[in-house]
Order: sequence, then structure tokens, then C-alpha cells
Amino acid sequence: MVKNQFRGVFLVLSLCAGLSFTACQNKNGVAEQSSMASTEAAADASGEQGLVVSPEEAGVSVNMDSNGDSFKPADYTLPVKDEYVYEYLGLQFSLSEKIKEAMKTKDIVMLDDQSPLDQDLKYGLLNFSKLTEEQKNAEIGKMGDGYEKWQESLERIGTIGMFEKSLSEEEIGKITKCDSHTKLGESKDGKYSYYLSVKSDADAEAVEEFKKTEVKVIEMKARPENGFVLAEKSDLENTMAFSTDSQNAVTDLSNLQTKDIHGKEFSSKDFANYDLTMVNVFATWCTACIQEIPDLVEVQKEMQAKGVNIIGIVTDTVDDTGENQEAIEKAKLIQEKTKANYSFLMPDKTNFNGRLNGIQALPETFFVDKNGQIVGETYSGSHNKKDWTAIIEKELSALKN
Repeated sequence: MVKNQFRGVFLVLSLCAGLSFTACQNKNGVAEQSSMASTEAAADASGEQGLVVSPEEAGVSVNMDSNGDSFKPADYTLPVKDEYVYEYLGLQFSLSEKIKEAMKTKDIVMLDDQSPLDQDLKYGLLNFSKLTEEQKNAEIGKMGDGYEKWQESLERIGTIGMFEKSLSEEEIGKITKCDSHTKLGESKDGKYSYYLSVKSDADAEAVEEFKKTEVKVIEMKARPENGFVLAEKSDLENTMAFSTDSQNAVTDLSNLQTKDIHGKEFSSKDFANYDLTMVNVFATWCTACIQEIPDLVEVQKEMQAKGVNIIGIVTDTVDDTGENQEAIEKAKLIQEKTKANYSFLMPDKTNFNGRLNGIQALPETFFVDKNGQIVGETYSGSHNKKDWTAIIEKELSALKN
């Protein structure tokens, strides 16, 4: 089964800022849309009334003590692999067997961190920390500073990272929370240095095992447009690397084979029934995504006669273990409560040929023609009925011309 594209690099700084954002943050805290005063204000501005559904009406509670609004951060750590390749960092490494075993049991977790996406790249690193039983089982709210506090409480073992050469070892120590640094090499352009760092007073056995990490400095790819350099090269056959560049490279869905949340098959043949299909990518935990569905239902009714269809892709219905039954049941409830009469699909084993990899904020929407080819522009964030109608008319006109 496809690995969960929201794991590891999509750690929670704030999963979704309640009802005040037009886009839900993915789990690395990156949001691509600006805040609004409220969803009601947005409806008033557009002249559309009665089309906004509350999370409660959609079957999603906003109470902080609800299972739907809390999560175990230990479940959203980077997965165990035989080899890690970070092309935008210029790093390739393999961990010792003991470290990998400890990661499988969550005794040690691997997380990632980099300097602000909208600024010049100062550093990018992978950090390794020990977890207590309490930290393994901790549940925190999706909103607020619970995740930062959880992460701060972990016992750091070591890091592997890239740092701008202007940074002193003292500054690197503050970033890594480590006091011993071994230089691994420099980037080809001479701008960055690579270090394996450890915290000398951490668990001695874990530190010694971490020092056995085999690290190789490789040629560093140019920083992607979205600024995120912790995208790792995919370990899935026939899929693109995890990055915005890869999304842009994916244009062909003509071999698609997947199913909807009810188990009904969906393939590229279904695209052939319409001139244009709008593909709305969302997750059950994303409030902004759910709130726009009633508008999409209205758009679907009005645009079908013009040869336009809408489908949804519910990203969290699959995870590293296979199908996420809890998310599937929640998606069914959302579909029922919002009266969505279009398909809610599950990601297939190729993650839609890699098109779903690296999405930075939800919802995200793109378009497919009757031949299964991705066409037109990509749209981040939620929109009201009026805006979606205008967007679809524009994409339909561009397709026909």
C-alpha cells in the first residue's frame, strides 16, 4: 500500500486553524491561503447564503476532547527505511539495525526540520530523539501549541543535517540541541556544510548506535519552488519524487485504477464520460475542505449539463498500514451529511501516478480531460460556489480552445 504522503513531513504545527482559514494546513504547518474573518463573512461577500456546512453537520466535532480533533504525534513520525535519500539536501544515509528496530517500536523517532520556507535556506536536518512510554501514547489537540510542547519534551540523541557555512558550531548546537559535531563534507557550490551531531549526555547506547549511521554527501538538487527541501526521493516504484516539481511533471492519469470509499471501482474510463473532471483533494480532518463541499454539490448539479464532473480524493483513507477504516467511515458520514452526490475516491497504490505527493495545503484542486490527461491550473484552498463556477468556466473554455 502507498505510504501516507502526510506522514513525517506533514507534522502538526497547527493542523487546521479552526473555522478561520480557507485552507487547512498539512502536517508540517504550511498553509497556502490567507485567513478570513469567518466563513460567514466569506459567504456574505460572495452573495451565497446557506451553502456553508458546519463541521458538526458534516459529522466532524470541533470539541478539543473529541477523538477527531486530537492525535498521537508519535504516529506521525518518519517511517523506517533501509536508505534515505534527500536530494534537495544533498544527503543520503542508512541507519544501524538497532536504530531501525528502536524506530519500529517508537523508542526512537525521526523528525525533520528546516529554516522558514519563505526565507533563504539556512539549514535542513533530520533529528532523532528517544520517547518515554508517556510520550509514545500522548494525545494532543490539533490546534494550539501541544505539538511543539511534545516535540520540545523529547530527549534528543542526534541529527544529520545541512547548514549554511556562515553558521558557527555554537549556532548549529542551538539548532540541533547537540554539543558534538562531526563534519561530513560540503555542498558542491561551497555554500553549505554537512554535520552528524550528537548530544553527548543522552542515552550512551543510543548515541553510539547513531554514530554508526552511514552518510554520503550527494549532489544537491536546486531548491524547489515551494521552498521545502525535506522532500525525500520516493521509494515507490513508478512514482515521482515527493515534490512540487514532481506534481508539475505528472500529466497522465490514463492508466488510473482505484476505488471509492464504498469499494466501487473507478478508472480512467470514468473520465471519458465528461469533457472535464474537477478533482478536489481533501482530508476528513480538514474543516475548510468539508465546508466547501455543499458548494461543490451545487456546482456539480449546474455544470454536469456542460460536460463537467466533480470527484473528491480523500487522502487520509489510506495510511502506512493499508486502509484507514476510521477515515473511510468518517468520509462516508461527510458524504451523507453534505449530500455529496459525486464520488469520494481513495488514493491508489501509485498515489495517482505521484500527483498527490507533496501537496502542501488542503484542499487542492486540479482538472482532468476525457483522455485522462491533467490540464489547466492547480488551485489551492477552498472557494465558494460563485468562484468555483467562474474557475470551471475558464478551464472549460481553455480546454475547448
